[in-house]
Amino acid sequence: MRTLTKPTLVPKTVYLTCISRVRNPQLRTDLESVTDTIEADALDYENHSQSTDWHLINESVDVDNTISKDEMEKVYNNRMANIKAPGRAYYDELKGSSPFSICPLCGHRTVEQLDHYLPQSKFPSLVVLPINLVPSCEKCNKIKLNKTPKNAEEQTLHPYYDDVTGHQWLFAEVNEPSPTLFFFVKDVALFDDELNKRINYHFKTLGLNALYGSQTGAYIAGIRYRLSDLHSKGGLDAVKEYLLEEEVSRRKDHINSWQRAMFQALTDSDWFCDGGFNA
Repeated sequence: MRTLTKPTLVPKTVYLTCISRVRNPQLRTDLESVTDTIEADALDYENHSQSTDWHLINESVDVDNTISKDEMEKVYNNRMANIKAPGRAYYDELKGSSPFSICPLCGHRTVEQLDHYLPQSKFPSLVVLPINLVPSCEKCNKIKLNKTPKNAEEQTLHPYYDDVTGHQWLFAEVNEPSPTLFFFVKDVALFDDELNKRINYHFKTLGLNALYGSQTGAYIAGIRYRLSDLHSKGGLDAVKEYLLEEEVSRRKDHINSWQRAMFQALTDSDWFCDGGFNA
């Protein structure tokens, strides 16, 4: 998971912009009438975010018994996400906020859309709340869908509020006798028990072992000639030295990238470094 800078967009401004072109006079009046609730719920979301207890935010089927869930979903889908929508500039700004367009949830695939951290189907007042909208790849977004956390430990990591990038928790090990890798997470001693469980929940929910593992075969095949050449000239130690250099480079860039974990595991495997890469 990668941390993102929290949006500074003003929730009220975003909401009013999104509904600014509603033609139906009564619908527009109704949508404007819940603006105070939109603001209040945005503040409540921020307060829960500071204590990372989004699971305590109450679900709802409408906003103030005035605007239905379906109508609020249209505010997002038709008045923000739509290419010609009045709120499209905000959508594009949020979508483009992840460096190199890498999905912060999986740290691998390309950002294609926005994910509602708390789903719009159950939290209608938050449908266009910037801090609830996270740039995401399509796969991660579909996996999350309308899932809501039942407790603190079943909350996926939130890129705007959870910073778990300073300590290593992603690891891998080589599966012998074939050069494939298994990825897993370990608890970080400096993190509390809840955060460690959330990291594990995030990793399993998004199927990151399978995602990362599927990448390693092709990557190893791409460097096999280099490894064979190094091994023929300097044996196991020469291969280890090269792999360690690659690991250090990835570590300095992102300590929990799957590439860092892969190179670390390959470096630690004498079997792999002594010719296992040709298996």
